Amino acid sequence: MAWLEEELRLISSKPDKELLSLAENKLNGYGSIIQSIRKLGKEDLYAELVYALKFGSSRKGGYYNSSLFIQHGVDILEDLLITLADGIASMYLELISVDSSLSNEMNNLGLSLCTLSTRALQRLRNEVALHQWMHQNMEAVVSMFEDQFDLCTLQSQLVEESSSSEAENFGWWKKLSINRSGPVSSSLHFVAINQISIPVKRTVELRALTGWKYYFSLFLELADITMPFVRTVVTKASDAISFFLVCLIGRSVGLIYSGIRNSLRRK
Repeated sequence: MAWLEEELRLISSKPDKELLSLAENKLNGYGSIIQSIRKLGKEDLYAELVYALKFGSSRKGGYYNSSLFIQHGVDILEDLLITLADGIASMYLELISVDSSLSNEMNNLGLSLCTLSTRALQRLRNEVALHQWMHQNMEAVVSMFEDQFDLCTLQSQLVEESSSSEAENFGWWKKLSINRSGPVSSSLHFVAINQISIPVKRTVELRALTGWKYYFSLFLELADITMPFVRTVVTKASDAISFFLVCLIGRSVGLIYSGIRNSLRRK
């Protein structure tokens, strides 16, 4: 909000206070972020991480052992930061979308909040919403059923520069040796988001599922029971069809060959 107020002051010395209050209410999405964390099934994980960071040990009666935070505490903290950033970005995306109640007011201000077209922005918004729904209602249940947490972590990587740009600064006698050297690692770094899975026993959370997630967990259990039988039936059926087709085609080819041979003998 401080950034938005500063931008509005640059445009007008007297910014619209009503618009600022409406935008503040729109961006005050702590409840939506917490709800998203609950749908991901990571509320207790983050709460116990904060407790362990504050008091130096896991709380009594917690779901997770203190060894989890000693071993993967940094990864869980990075996942929490990425989740908060994703929630804030989703709020701004809802603010500047065409379905927002403040879309006309924000566009009339002339702020360059997004350079995408309306169609591209709506496509991005729909893709984000679909991905969030799939992750919260399906992938999170699968991770819970497999006793693991899917975390997003930050990973620093080196920027590889091609040696062709360096070859332009040398003579023709040095270009050959430089081009053979391939890519060169520079001192520049960039941060990428990496996905990892950590094994954690989540039986208590799985039993506490309700609604759609509970029925989806039953579907997963039913699929685990029936899939071996279905695979066996499909394998047997495909073998029978292959045997039938081979015999049928083989006999047909044999009859055609016999007919041709008999006709040639008569001639």
